[in-house]
Amino acid sequence: MNAKFHAQLCAGAALCALFGPAVAVADEGFTLLDGDKGRLTIYGTLDGGLLSRSGSNGAYAAQAGSSFAGHKSELTSGIESESRLGFKGSRDLRNGITALFQLEAGISIDDGKSTLSDAQGHSLFRRKSFVGLSGGYGTVVLGRIDGGRYSVAGKYDPFANGTVANMASVQVHGTRADNAVAYISPAWNGLSFLAAYTTSLVGQENPGNRNDGRLWAFIPSYSKGPLNLTLDFEQLAPKGSEEHKTNILVGGASYDFGPFKLHGYWESIKTDNYKDVFDGSFATYSALLNHRSWMVGASAPVWGEQARVRASYVVLDDKTSLDASCRKWGIGGVFYLFERSAYLYADVAKIQNSANGICSIQPNPARTAVDSGGVGSPVGGYGTTGFDLGLSYSF
Repeated sequence: MNAKFHAQLCAGAALCALFGPAVAVADEGFTLLDGDKGRLTIYGTLDGGLLSRSGSNGAYAAQAGSSFAGHKSELTSGIESESRLGFKGSRDLRNGITALFQLEAGISIDDGKSTLSDAQGHSLFRRKSFVGLSGGYGTVVLGRIDGGRYSVAGKYDPFANGTVANMASVQVHGTRADNAVAYISPAWNGLSFLAAYTTSLVGQENPGNRNDGRLWAFIPSYSKGPLNLTLDFEQLAPKGSEEHKTNILVGGASYDFGPFKLHGYWESIKTDNYKDVFDGSFATYSALLNHRSWMVGASAPVWGEQARVRASYVVLDDKTSLDASCRKWGIGGVFYLFERSAYLYADVAKIQNSANGICSIQPNPARTAVDSGGVGSPVGGYGTTGFDLGLSYSF
């Protein structure tokens, strides 16, 4: 899905390249103010359609203690792209410095409720809330920002972290980072990088900073012509539990041949000394303990630029003794009604679980992410076969 961005918000090619799918807005919104006091824009996406899921996930049923089989159809919100309403603004200061901010709230158009609440039910502006400064030496932002790994996944997934065919829902993601500060460099001949740190990844810091989930990330990226490459190095280190650091290594690549585009993604996540807390059962299992995952996909325009087809194959290999692995394939497409701001979409996906696999169909990875009250295993969906048909409109 192509997207446009405000230069004042992105403040350099690196933020667009690394955070592109997570901050994308198909149109530039409505400018409410543009003058000496700065620029203020309101924007949003409204997305909804029919979602159908079916199939039995026996491993999840064993974990949950209840039967998990059958069929579920629903009219729901945010299938292809999460529905949201946002405000962004900037103001030129002096000496080439620009102040900027962004506030973005998730909404559910089928019932009017807010989405992406935390474990305590708080939901306002949880999609994004940050303030920053930008200039010739790059951009610094602080607040609640898009997760690095989740943004890389969305950039290289042909389904951009949406629809029943998305990649991220079979993995486990922190889609946003609380209490974060990030530096985004300018681009040098296609090369840029992002460096970020958070004092507590999920929720506020604890008294004495005991068990705060401190995370650092370094994400270099190269984008020139048809080629895009990204690496992501992250480490999550709960204070007081240094022997259980979670180490994250991600690589993504795409190449646009013109008639079609190839997409690739690979990641390794391993927690140090995880066997100290894992007894081999579902009760102590987390997909963040030790796994490898990869994806290969393709997308191509059809009928000129009127439509686009896309497909992917995703593998999650669990390396613990539980072997909660899965495979997923998906295929679908979009039909543009007006440029990129309004389009129809349809997709199908199928998951094959191992004997202890617990993957399920979930078109909204952010809804069950660890930063939204989710759990450390991809069990937030339903069934192993999915279909969607919907409409997305952005302004």
